[in-house]
Amino acid sequence: MGLKSPKKVRMQTLMHKKKLLTLHEARRAIYVDFEGTAVDPPSLLGVLWFSDSGERFFKQLILEEALWPMVVGKPRTEYGPCVKETWEGLEGLRRLSQEENRLIIAWSTHESSELAQRVDGLDGEWFSENVVNAIPIAKFWKKKAFPEVVFKKSTERWKMGKNSLDRFMDLVGYLVPKSFGPGNSASRIRAVREMLLKKGGDYSLLTPTAKGKWTKALLHNWHDCNGMREVMIRCAEKGE
Repeated sequence: MGLKSPKKVRMQTLMHKKKLLTLHEARRAIYVDFEGTAVDPPSLLGVLWFSDSGERFFKQLILEEALWPMVVGKPRTEYGPCVKETWEGLEGLRRLSQEENRLIIAWSTHESSELAQRVDGLDGEWFSENVVNAIPIAKFWKKKAFPEVVFKKSTERWKMGKNSLDRFMDLVGYLVPKSFGPGNSASRIRAVREMLLKKGGDYSLLTPTAKGKWTKALLHNWHDCNGMREVMIRCAEKGE
């Protein structure tokens, strides 16, 4: 992909460490969240945004080919559809951001790093430079809105350091049903992948348990995207 120029590196640093959002930016932003196992490329990408008239758009882009049978068998949750996608196809996400002047926001730098690594050419570089890391924004807000709250390092391996998304969702009162909470998504995706491989990719041969794990992984992803949006809106409201 080539080395980035010093100017591009500076831009990337600024986007990743952005501390303030306007309410307009927070409401119109595109919120993205990968799901997958730690040792493999991301399996799916949740993408959430709202139109200026308030219409919700939520898609779950299935990037792992071994999981594509789930698109046919389980094409949507109550929140939006699952669709097959390739890494190259994610340039459509860049176009949406640029054409409608919307920020792309993710929790941490994981999404921008994966997109930069796996989307070829200039599109990959664009994601590296333009996906906003929500954590500095949330930390800046928490310091002002909840100065008495101190997050301690967790012993739970799935938490991303002290500033995991679930802790900020708790602060703003965004409730996630226990079944769709953090910590289980990777194992659920792994179980579905393994059973699909055993069954020759035939969705109809999966057990109800495996199908249920897939649904729970999708609903966890929905709450990550929607909960992140609620956190960012609260952060922006405090700043205005």
